[in-house]
Amino acid sequence: MVFCHPLPTSAAIAALYRVFYDDFLSRIPEPAAIAFGQSMLRWLPLDRLGVLGLDDPRLATSLGGVPLPNPLILAAMYFDPVILGRAMGLGFGAVTTKTITPAPRPGHPAPNLVRMRTAAGPGLVNCNGFHNPGLEAFRDAIARVPHRVPLIVSVAGDSAEEYVTMARALAPLGDLVELNVSSPNTKLVYAWSSRPQELRAMLEAVRAAVSPPVIVKLSPDFADVNEREIIPAALEAGLTIVNYGNTRRIDEPRLSQGFGGLSGPEIFAATLENLCRTRRRFGDALEIVATGGVDAPDKAVTLLREGARAVGYFTGFVTRGPMLTRRILEALRREGLPARDR
Repeated sequence: MVFCHPLPTSAAIAALYRVFYDDFLSRIPEPAAIAFGQSMLRWLPLDRLGVLGLDDPRLATSLGGVPLPNPLILAAMYFDPVILGRAMGLGFGAVTTKTITPAPRPGHPAPNLVRMRTAAGPGLVNCNGFHNPGLEAFRDAIARVPHRVPLIVSVAGDSAEEYVTMARALAPLGDLVELNVSSPNTKLVYAWSSRPQELRAMLEAVRAAVSPPVIVKLSPDFADVNEREIIPAALEAGLTIVNYGNTRRIDEPRLSQGFGGLSGPEIFAATLENLCRTRRRFGDALEIVATGGVDAPDKAVTLLREGARAVGYFTGFVTRGPMLTRRILEALRREGLPARDR
């Protein structure tokens, strides 16, 4: 006799992960949790399961003319080529590399990541400080990774010249280039938002230097400057995509720097507000990637309905698990999203 057991639904699998996160992953020290999670991604073939994605042409969209199978983007956090390769098979429409700088950077000393429990749900605060292997090592490693979905290479530097150098060097290895000018825990990068005229010149130089579409990653801490100076400068330079936004800078005495960038559901309201206000002001001239606070399907649906071209998240990937992608895609299909005529 053969017994047929129904496969667990995406909601059931997500609920199991939530128990795993609440009862285990969130209770072990942050460095151990990071190491455990990255080991799981590196060694478990989650990308071969097929259950995490949803292949449906109705979900397709584009960003800067680059076709995406769906509008979900894994936000910047990984530079390991094996993990990036795996992540491209976890249902996302695109994957963003961790921000890469010209020289290797060790990042800020530990503790550089702590958990934050808020009324809205679990979040993270980091002062990572752009820990990365540097241009040469990263370029050699990422060149071997096949693009199962579009790859967004994120870059930063300490000067306009370094941004141009980084964009020119990595553009051939990515489908889009993201300029991180808004990291709240890296002083020189965070300060770009207070020097809009210099930033304008840098954006023009990068646009002239590379052919793939360029994304400008904005800070939610500088909404007025973004809309008065930075977005108009980007548009004048021919850059029509912004990632709004980054983490929000807060004081956090548990971190080695005494402050860091808050991510997670606590910042979703600001993400939605910034999206709506920016869309009203700039209309269809701008493609907006709405990033920040997405940890449930209804939040992604709301952002796309309010005019986002794509939705980025990372903390939700950690706190709600890889199945969140599938659950969001199912919700988008039910809602008839994305609206590709935006």
